[in-house]
Parts: sequence; C-alpha cells; structure tokens
Amino acid sequence: MFCFSAALASVSAAAEDPGQARVAMLRVAVYFASDKDPAEIVPKALPVPEETAKRIASDERLVFKHYRLLGEDIQPLLRSYESWGEPLKPSDEVLVRLEAQGPSTADNVVLDVELWLARKKILKADARLERDKPLFMLGPEWRGGHLIIAVSLAPQEKKK
Repeated sequence: MFCFSAALASVSAAAEDPGQARVAMLRVAVYFASDKDPAEIVPKALPVPEETAKRIASDERLVFKHYRLLGEDIQPLLRSYESWGEPLKPSDEVLVRLEAQGPSTADNVVLDVELWLARKKILKADARLERDKPLFMLGPEWRGGHLIIAVSLAPQEKKK
C-alpha cells in the first residue's frame, strides 16, 4: 500500500539536504590551441578575446599562435555532491567532474577536478580557484592542435 505522507516526507527531506547547497557557480570551457590556422580545422569555433589568449599563454606550456573556444558550460558546485561540467554538449567526449573540498567563499573555492575524455579519467587535481584566476589544463592533442580545459568561478550575477 502506498503511503502518501511517507513519500511526502522523503521529498521534503531531500529538499532540505544541506549537501545540495550551492557553494559557487563554476564555468568549464574547452579551447582549441594550435600554431596552424584554425579556420580550416575548427571553422565554427569562436575566436578567443585577446585578454583570455594572454592569460592562457602566460603558462609557457600553453603558448600557441591561435586559440578558439569550442564550448563552455556553467554548473553549480554543491557542498557535498559532485557536479559535472559538459562543455561540448550534447557530446560527452569531454567531461569535467567537480567536487567541493573544504570551506569556500564567494571569491575562493577549494575543489577536486577530474578531466574525463572518452569516458576515461585522464587527470585528477586538487585546486584552489580564486575569482578572475582560471585554472588551465593542457589536454590531449586533437586535430593538429591541443585541447585546453579551463575551470573558473563564473561571473556573479549583479543584483537588481
């Protein structure tokens, strides 16, 4: 026999789960980097603003002549649950698993980051993200260039 009050109580308990509290909003982006002209390789990819290209190239391992944005996703970082960034939706070829670790503020989060390519975990890192300081990870070679994955705190929405 179905007990309506028991079902309602379980839904209410899930809604009050403190582990589902949002710690921050994270942006996951995938860039294509190459010394070759990307117009033929990734014609639909968006050019990267010069400021972003300079930030990427500030790491000597990430210096290329051209950068293009392939896709991005914004996901909440939950207090006690993992989140998955899917920057190339609907494809699941590139996934980024994010999980909060320790105390966080609006301008600073500590988290586990895992990069999954073709359903295989290829990188795991502990990271501290600070506002306006994205984490860049050099991904695999792809179509004559490299993938670069960036994780950052998403811009805060301005209150009206």
